[in-house]
Amino acid sequence: MRALAIKRGERFGQLTVIREVESIVDGERHRRAFELKCDCGNICVKTLINLNTGKTRSCGCLFVAALGNARTHGRSKDAIYEVWSSMRKRCENQNSKSYSDYGGRGIKVCERWQKFENFLADMGERPSPQHEIDRIDGNGNYEPGNVRWIDDGRAQNRNRRKQKGASSRYRGVDWWNDTAWRARITIEGKVRDLGLFATEEEAARAYDEVARDHKGYHLNFIGD
Repeated sequence: MRALAIKRGERFGQLTVIREVESIVDGERHRRAFELKCDCGNICVKTLINLNTGKTRSCGCLFVAALGNARTHGRSKDAIYEVWSSMRKRCENQNSKSYSDYGGRGIKVCERWQKFENFLADMGERPSPQHEIDRIDGNGNYEPGNVRWIDDGRAQNRNRRKQKGASSRYRGVDWWNDTAWRARITIEGKVRDLGLFATEEEAARAYDEVARDHKGYHLNFIGD
């Protein structure tokens, strides 16, 4: 039987075909699969059989929208729900072991992402069990535009310490030129370099020393 020809640009509901990809194993069968772009902007991979039968009409955003004001999203046991829940926990629960590195530093989850359905609609499904969310600006909040999926959670910390300008877990600190931790502070719109240090903590304390002399600055080490 001759394989059905599927062309780039062909539409299935809200999905536009980009290219055919490696087939997906479903039991003992190999299902033809395609990479598609949803009208919402997300990229996804779906099987041809689900596209042809109409079972799949979007990346998942239609499902999220259909939930509307439903009392439950039905995803509380899914891994992506745990990603969302953990994100909120480390930013909002003072009993969390990670709170001091997130909520304790003023990092927040934006108002839109207080609702799981909105987080799912913006981020899309978790690409794989190895993927974790990563903030592009390590001192910024969890919000659209500052969060991406990264395929190895351990790489987040590793990369932040190796890449020029990478952020630190402390305010006013970054990894400079692959050599040392740099402390800087912005006062009245001007950036002041406070020096290079062997450890993050030393750089953070240098930041605090200057920040204490100015009103409105959050410190890294409260009570020191």
